[in-house]
Order: sequence, then C-alpha cells, then structure tokens
Amino acid sequence: MNSYTISRLARDAGVSTHVVRDYEMRGLLSPCQYTDSGYRLYDETVLQRLRFILMGKEASLTLGELECLCKAMDKSDTERFQRSVVKIRERLAQKIGLQRKFSRQLSALLP
Repeated sequence: MNSYTISRLARDAGVSTHVVRDYEMRGLLSPCQYTDSGYRLYDETVLQRLRFILMGKEASLTLGELECLCKAMDKSDTERFQRSVVKIRERLAQKIGLQRKFSRQLSALLP
C-alpha cells in the first residue's frame, strides 16, 4: 500500500495542506490510518478522491454538491447518490447551455 502524509497527498494533488484539512473536516476525505504519533496517513484511493473533487470544482460544482455526492458514495446510499448525480448533470447541462450562448455572443462581436 502506498501511504501518503498530508503534505505528500497535497503536493501530489497540487493543493495546499489547508485544502486537504478543510475537505477532511467537511467529510469529503478520510485518512485510512494513523501513525503511533497521531499523524494521518492516506492511500491511493484518497488521492483519487481528492483529484475527483478538484475536477468537480473545476467543472463549477460547489463543495456542497461534492460533499453530498461523496457522503452518499461513502455510505453506499445508492438512492442519494443517484439523486446527486441527476442534480449535478442538470446543473452541468445548464452551464454548458450558458457557455454555448455566451460563445455565440462573443462570435457576434467579431468583425
């Protein structure tokens, strides 16, 4: 098992340790174990989850939406997960529509 300290996890994901701690407080991430001295250790699955969250943020999802989605995944709550996915897809479709409309307006400004 590949173990990550909080600083290595943050570095490999391209974020600060503050982001990792914040996401952990929100319940988006969880350490997989602790050292005898109390340091948190994370595994590859947590790194993948962190990258997933960051991609969601880049796609304009809110932390609340991502939090709901992650908690449903963690609890294996299929119903809640499916509702979250439907809401997120609707929101993304709306954003895509707005982006297309704005792109057409930009094109209209060109000579």
